[in-house]
Amino acid sequence: MGLASFIARRILADPERQDRLSRPIVLIAMVGIVLGMAVMVLTVGITRGFQREIRAKVVGVGGHLQLTTIAQNDPKETPRMVFDPAQAKALRALPGVAHVQTYATKPGIVETDGDIEGVVVRGLGGDLDPTYLMRHLVEGRLPVLGAAERPNEVLISAYLADRMRIAVGDTITIYLVKDRDDIRPRKFTVTGTYRTGLEQVDHQLVVVDIGHLQRFAQWGLTAEILVSDTTIGRADLFRVEGLAFGGDRDLMYEWPGTILQGKGPHLIDPAELAHQDGRLSLVVHDASGTIPDTAWVRLKPNDLRRITDSWGTNYPVFDGYTVERGGGGGSHDQYVGGIEVDLTAFDRLDDVEEVVHAQVLEPDQRLTTVRERSPEIFAWLELLDTNVAVVIVLMVVVAVINMTSALLLIILERTTMIGVLKALGATNGQVRRIFLLDGAYILGLGILGGDLLGVVLALVQRWTGWVRLPVESYYVDVVPVDLELWPILLLNAGTLVVCVAALVLPSMLVTRIAPARAIRFD
Repeated sequence: MGLASFIARRILADPERQDRLSRPIVLIAMVGIVLGMAVMVLTVGITRGFQREIRAKVVGVGGHLQLTTIAQNDPKETPRMVFDPAQAKALRALPGVAHVQTYATKPGIVETDGDIEGVVVRGLGGDLDPTYLMRHLVEGRLPVLGAAERPNEVLISAYLADRMRIAVGDTITIYLVKDRDDIRPRKFTVTGTYRTGLEQVDHQLVVVDIGHLQRFAQWGLTAEILVSDTTIGRADLFRVEGLAFGGDRDLMYEWPGTILQGKGPHLIDPAELAHQDGRLSLVVHDASGTIPDTAWVRLKPNDLRRITDSWGTNYPVFDGYTVERGGGGGSHDQYVGGIEVDLTAFDRLDDVEEVVHAQVLEPDQRLTTVRERSPEIFAWLELLDTNVAVVIVLMVVVAVINMTSALLLIILERTTMIGVLKALGATNGQVRRIFLLDGAYILGLGILGGDLLGVVLALVQRWTGWVRLPVESYYVDVVPVDLELWPILLLNAGTLVVCVAALVLPSMLVTRIAPARAIRFD
C-alpha cells in the first residue's frame, strides 16, 4: 500500500497530469466554500453583535434583575419599599454581581410653552453607575445625583428635545402624578440629552435625582415643631405645635420627656425643659408603620433677669429667645422604588436569580428579570439564533454540493489511476481514503480562506462602521460585530466534519471501477 499511496499522491499533485476540466471545477468549488464560510463567519459575528448591543441597551435601563415591592402592579410607577443597606450589601457579595443601585419611577407630564408630553420620571441616586448614560449622552452632562442640595436638574432624550424644541439649559415644567386628583408641577433645568435607540425608552424616560420623587410621593414622614409667642401676658411661655408631612395622614404625635399629648398647640415654659438641656423633642408615627421622624427645638434665652409682679410673685424674664432646630429631616430617603442588580455577564442571569430568590429576597418583595420586563425584544433575539442556524445549514449544503461535484469529477478523471492502484494491490477502502483526504485538503483550504475573508470584512466593519442601519428599526445605527475565536473554530470543525462525511457516498464510486476495464480504457 505504501507504493500505491506514493503513486496516487504523485498523480494527483503533478500539474502536467491534471486534466483541463478538473482545475476550474475544483477552483469553483473552493471559491464557493470560501464565500460560504465567510458568510457563516459574518452571520455569526453580526448576530452575536446585535444580541450583545441590544441586550446591553435593555439591561442598562433597568439592570439584569429588579427587586420591588410585591404590591407593584404598574411598570411605570414603583410603590415605596424600605431600603435595607444589609440587603444591598448581601446582593453585592453574590458571585456574578457587578453593581447594585436604587431607583424609583413615577408617571409625569412634561410641559413647555407650546407642547405637553407624557413621560416616565426615573429617579436615580448617588449610587448610580453612570457608564450607560454617559455612553448614550448626546449633548450636555448628567444631572447632579445624590447631592445634599438636590438641584432641580433633568436629563431628557434627544427625541423629546427635538419633538418639543427643548435645548440644553432650558427650564421645563414636569407635572408629577401622585394620585388621579393630585398632580403637582416642578421646575427643572435640562442639563443634557441622551439617545439609546430603544423607542420605549427614548420616547418617554426622563432622569432626575431620586430625592425629588421620594419627597413628592411623601413615602416617609417629616416632623416639624412650630414655635410662637403666647398672647397671655407671660413672656416666658411659648406655644408649640407639632407638624408632620407624608405618611398615611393617620398621624400620632409623641413628646418624649414631657406630659404633652397630641399635636397641640401646647403651652410650654422653657424652665420646664431644664432637665433636657432646654430641648423639646417630637416623634411622629402613622398607622401604616411608616418609618417615624424626629424633630427638636431648643429655646435658649438671650438674657436673664428676675422681676416681681404686683402680687409679689418673683419669676424670671428673658430678653428674647433663640430657637435652635434639628432632627431627622424626614424618613423619605429610607424608601426607594426598587433595587437594580447588574451582573458581570448575561449568561449568569439564571444562576444569580435562583440565588437571590433563595437567600436575599424578602417575603414582601418581587424579583423580575430583564427577560420578563422586555419579552418581545428577547423573543426577537432568540429568533435571530434561528436565522443563524438556517444560514449555516444552507451554506453547508452548498459546500457539500460543490465538493461532491468536484470529487465525482476527480474520480472520473482518475479512472486509470484507480485501476493501476487496484492492480498494485490497493483495496477499495484504501483508494477511497486517498480521494477523501484530497477532498478534505480542498475543504481545508476553502475554510481557511473563508475565515480570513470573513474576519477581514468583520474587522473593517468594526473599525469603520461603513454599513449603517436605521436606528428606529434595528435599535442600533451601525451593524455591530462580535468576533470570538471559539464560534469560528466550531464552525470550521463542524463544516469540515459534515462535508467530509458527505463525501463518503460519492467516493463509493471507486468500488465500481474494475482494474482491467480501467486500464484498457486508458
